Amino acid sequence: MNPTIEAFFTDKIVVEAAKRYGFMPEELILLGKNQNFTYGSKNEACNLIIRIIHESHRTLELIHGELEWIQYLAKNGVPVSYPVKSSNGELIEKMNGFFVVAFHKGLGASWSDKISQNEEFNKLGEIAGRMHALAKKYVPSTAEITRYDWQKNSYLQEFITYIPSSQNLVIAHFESLMQRVHKLSRGSENFGLIHGDFCFGNYTVQPNGSITVFDFDECQYGWFTQDISVNLFYGIAVPSPDEDVPTFVKRYLTSFLEGYEKENTIDIRLLRDLPLFMDLRQAILYSALYRNGNIEALDGWSREFLKRARYNMENNISLIEPDDILNFIT
Repeated sequence: MNPTIEAFFTDKIVVEAAKRYGFMPEELILLGKNQNFTYGSKNEACNLIIRIIHESHRTLELIHGELEWIQYLAKNGVPVSYPVKSSNGELIEKMNGFFVVAFHKGLGASWSDKISQNEEFNKLGEIAGRMHALAKKYVPSTAEITRYDWQKNSYLQEFITYIPSSQNLVIAHFESLMQRVHKLSRGSENFGLIHGDFCFGNYTVQPNGSITVFDFDECQYGWFTQDISVNLFYGIAVPSPDEDVPTFVKRYLTSFLEGYEKENTIDIRLLRDLPLFMDLRQAILYSALYRNGNIEALDGWSREFLKRARYNMENNISLIEPDDILNFIT
């Protein structure tokens, strides 16, 4: 969480937010405060998630754009966490420089041992394919609620602000990376409104294998391969001792693309851009960890990631090579 935003957040805001969605304040439990303050309920019968957003993070119009996109996806068969109106009948509540929205909580957990990991990847591919196919047809109801373009991601815009100036090679790598992404072609078949953070932490899996996707706060206009790269990135950013990187990448893409192609077509040559987008995600996560501060208190995975990411960026090393991607899927 940006320390400046956290300084504005008070208990009074939580009390008022709880009231507007029919909760007692003591029922709410803080689930996370990465870019927003997210709360669940201690009462399992109250199946809601409340998100409190500072106005400096998202405008009212951008939040409307997110909610409309979620509603459009749900209407067209994508399993998403659906927005819920407040007791005042509003989808977005306003209070003291913050906006509050609520969603039905996704059923299930972060994973299920009732289905294999490959089955999960296949189902995720199918969902991503359907989202991207729908993105090709989607037009916002008004221009004012149009979501932002990929380069306006706050972690990218503020990268140099949060990275120590002594890391000049990291900063140079980042600037080169942004130039490379800017040069990519855009067309209706490869670029549109995407989830923006389609990763392991943003979906739940029920025992029967049903998946619910949530947290569209980062939905933005970007490349469809950008969406595909995020979950893959987290699978190899800090390699598992139980499976080497090439084996995981091949297994993931085989299952994911099999599901994806049930809902959307993709030019296989575009998958050569996956390493570039994984490098972009690496920069985003690197920026996020520095922005949140207190580097010394990071968990073991995050500390290892920072070490690996810095080495990669200072030496212009990609997590995987583009030609290797095509070798895995052909």
